[in-house]
Amino acid sequence: MSVALITGCSTGIGYATAQRLAKDGYQVVATMRDPASSDLGSVANVDVRSLDVNDADAVDTLTAAVLAAHGAIDVLVNNAGVGSGGYSVEETSIDKFREVMETNYFGALRCIKAVLPSMREAKNGCIVNVTSQAGLIAFPAMSAYCASKWALEAASESLAIEVAPFGIRVAAIEPGSIMTAIWGKADLTPPTGAYAPIRKRFGHVVMTDLGQASTADEVADCIAEAIATSEPRLRWLVGQGADRNVVNRRGWTDEEYVELWNDPDRDEFMRRMFADP
Repeated sequence: MSVALITGCSTGIGYATAQRLAKDGYQVVATMRDPASSDLGSVANVDVRSLDVNDADAVDTLTAAVLAAHGAIDVLVNNAGVGSGGYSVEETSIDKFREVMETNYFGALRCIKAVLPSMREAKNGCIVNVTSQAGLIAFPAMSAYCASKWALEAASESLAIEVAPFGIRVAAIEPGSIMTAIWGKADLTPPTGAYAPIRKRFGHVVMTDLGQASTADEVADCIAEAIATSEPRLRWLVGQGADRNVVNRRGWTDEEYVELWNDPDRDEFMRRMFADP
């Protein structure tokens, strides 16, 4: 039985992925900060364990414990992540930039570095990094989050090249708008100040796509396919708006993209932003 280690399983994509991979016959090690809050322990083939990806010692200890208990880690799914709030660069503190990068980027790196030696020795493995469409597109009022996901995209591409000779594959899963518990933590206070217009515009874009948001199960299905496929590839766009947004952004110059977000004609902005490519 192949062993899959998944981070950030308390809710959302991690929770759905743990259930999906267990159903597919994997021995799943589902990690989260507070295992007592989860019902995943009642699911067959799921071993629920505590993990804070920001704690390097905890990552190393957990990895060693999983290898001792299950004999291998065949799949790593880096899903643990945090949002950054809808604020401009000027309004976002350096501490917030560090906090988001610490979990979304360095947390994933810690887990990758912990599992690689055993995967290299076995000459087998799959590392799945849940990034985002925001790892390919920079949105206003999301700079800390986008920066962390762009960093993970870059590391994923470098890693894929480095580990290919050892029979290890890398997949970056890039969700669009997905309805998960993270949205319940969003700050819904009406924006004020100098950047209120662009923050309101970004909020309207987010809410428009969330009205048709995909489910965490759809992302879990994509992750399962990326692991099991006989035609592996590095990048996997999935969910509401992801394909459209990435294709549209590639069709605009940088200058056109900046101008678009600041177009005083709101209706024209929405028409172009949501145009079917």
